[in-house]
Amino acid sequence: LKLQFLYFIGMYGLGRQQRLKVKHLRKVAICGFALIAIAVLLLETAMNINVMEGAPPIGAGGAHGSGDVGTTPQPQAATVNNSKRFESLSGKGVLSNLGPHRNLRRLLHKRSDLCGACGVANDHKQPSFCSIDEADPFQTAPIEWELNRKPRNAEHEVPKKPTLVYIAVGGTLHGVAEGVKGGRQDYVEESIRQWRLFNPASESHVILVVSSNYKDDTIVASWAKKYTVELIFESDIERTAERETYRKVFYIQGYMHPGGSRKDGNKDFNKLVMERFHILHSVIRMRKLRHVLHLENDIMVYQNWASYLPYIINCGANLASTFASPKGVIPGVVYVRDEGALTKMLKFVNDLLVCGSTCVGVTSADACHGPYCHWTKEGAESYKGNCQPKFGYALNKRLKMGTYANDMTYLMNYWQYYGSADLAPLPAWDHGKGENCIYEQSGKQIFDLASFGQWYSFSPPDRDPPKPDKQYVQAMKKNRFLDPTPPPYIKWIPDANGRKVPWWKDFKLMSLHVHGKNLERFRSVD
Repeated sequence: LKLQFLYFIGMYGLGRQQRLKVKHLRKVAICGFALIAIAVLLLETAMNINVMEGAPPIGAGGAHGSGDVGTTPQPQAATVNNSKRFESLSGKGVLSNLGPHRNLRRLLHKRSDLCGACGVANDHKQPSFCSIDEADPFQTAPIEWELNRKPRNAEHEVPKKPTLVYIAVGGTLHGVAEGVKGGRQDYVEESIRQWRLFNPASESHVILVVSSNYKDDTIVASWAKKYTVELIFESDIERTAERETYRKVFYIQGYMHPGGSRKDGNKDFNKLVMERFHILHSVIRMRKLRHVLHLENDIMVYQNWASYLPYIINCGANLASTFASPKGVIPGVVYVRDEGALTKMLKFVNDLLVCGSTCVGVTSADACHGPYCHWTKEGAESYKGNCQPKFGYALNKRLKMGTYANDMTYLMNYWQYYGSADLAPLPAWDHGKGENCIYEQSGKQIFDLASFGQWYSFSPPDRDPPKPDKQYVQAMKKNRFLDPTPPPYIKWIPDANGRKVPWWKDFKLMSLHVHGKNLERFRSVD
């Protein structure tokens, strides 16, 4: 109404002057000043509406908490809220690749009618978005969608030896056991070897979490000795309340099957890819760690982490990872500020899952009915005959994120609800001025969004120039925030120490996500 009123007054003033056929410069000047005043009011109104819609307030990054702009944060233990506000990099809210996909909060309220008996099953506390009448925090707490904040000097928080955590808890670590379906994970050794080329034991601590079946395994023990790695066995890790809840409420939505066909692939993949964050959570709690890096086992790193980590810490994000497309985050590289940051994310995912918990465990089509559940009839053989919650399908359909759900979609949902202060995008494309706090400090250094790694690892080694099969080309070109399709091709340029580093255009690639698991093809030193 305010906008309409101002528009009417402006148009009336113009029409009035035209009818009087203004002849004197003084009247023209008065009319001009009036129009300028109206324009200022219009701009102010639009800015207020922008903040109400969830964009960062003008002149601030919109991070949670209060305090003086630009002051140095104090050390904090196991917390997920930034204690001080950040000043905006550009003086305005910037929405780029990620910004337009920030619509989860209102959608959760609209589709909460599909939660079923939300919070009743498994004695789980009712999620905040289950009640459609609850005040929407979207309106009261502006969200920082981009990490468009000025970095602060947080040198006092940087650990002397950053910690990296690998998790390889499957039963096929370095060889397929009899009767076990799925692939092996011994390529994690290549990832650790590559890490040590840029991050020696004097500058980083490496933890490898493995199944307790490998306690007496000589091969795993040799890795630990050769690369100075601390081994932690899964049986020695605390089962947190969040992990126990996850195991109760988890359900498969969109069966994925790496390591085999639809019949014999790893049927627990959807569950395991998210459960590894619960294992990481337990390790961080057990060792009282802060500012931790987690890598998936098929990541090759070409960067000294001790020199790069301050860029992330200076920006104050609680979690950070690589955003590949509007459909999901690919968490091959994950930064965790502290235990509390991970606790908040894991509880959110459990809240998403509990909205389907009334359907979990139903084994007959007759019992799977009502407005909340539906019986699956199509799909993989092992996927048929499941009672599936409608909530997850409805949510992802409206968000145009596909029909499946796993760690990639859950993390994207988390960003869509809380924004970049809680899950920040690691630099992975040419971020514009004022768009990404980390990129502003590091310059043209980017992480692989599983794009370069897919293109080159799925390309046959004898194919020149490199090009993968058609299905991989289509997957990488569709909706990706960065398209790696050549030309130009990656160039391998030796650094000052003779280690080969991948470059693309004028960007240094700090990592490659090698989906083909042939990590030996991407070594910096043979």
